[in-house]
Amino acid sequence: MSFLDLLLQAPVFQGVSRVSLTNSLEKYSLEFLKFKQGEQIVAKGELFTHVKFIISGKVVSYTENNTGILRVKEVIIAPSIVAGNYIFGLETKSIYDIYAHTDVGMMQIKKDDFLDLLRKEPIFNLNYLNFLSVRSQSYYHTMLSVSSGDPKERIAMWILLLTHKRAEEIELQISKANLSALMGVAVKELGLTLDELRVMKLLTYSDEGVQVLDRHGLVDFIHDIDDAD
Repeated sequence: MSFLDLLLQAPVFQGVSRVSLTNSLEKYSLEFLKFKQGEQIVAKGELFTHVKFIISGKVVSYTENNTGILRVKEVIIAPSIVAGNYIFGLETKSIYDIYAHTDVGMMQIKKDDFLDLLRKEPIFNLNYLNFLSVRSQSYYHTMLSVSSGDPKERIAMWILLLTHKRAEEIELQISKANLSALMGVAVKELGLTLDELRVMKLLTYSDEGVQVLDRHGLVDFIHDIDDAD
């Protein structure tokens, strides 16, 4: 599959033909980059000067809270836009450290050129606005779906708010003691809660943190509770 066919599956470029995408992109200077497994692609605090698209392979993203006691790991597969909601706006620096999880192929375009592309191609403009809206609205939808404040709901909500819809190999890298403190529940109660979610085959856990087995199942769990009220 060519890089154009892969880009057509990315959120920003959906809904156009291969010819239309080619005609649109050929007007701009595109850079194609390759990263070996383990190489850093984006550093936390790095200013986004380009819009980056993963066109082959997988990247792994790490996000830490301010105190460093919680680190969220997630793997993002191609095709995807990298940190698409941190490219414009008040915060244009990366909150992530991103590495090549496998050998990775990327395409990048300067932000000014990307803005010009959005201005000239209404379908891309609409796609990008929809992408940003979905990310924003999903946060509120998840929050409003929580009904009781039950620890299982709260853990599910945390995971859904902190990770991407298409993410794989999600982990909350945090000790049980620190997680119980952040959630405001006793360590014993947290353990019982994690055991329940493990029985439901939604996640598992160890001394190193929580490993998500089924993110879509967590979505269904939250929404099923909301629908039952």
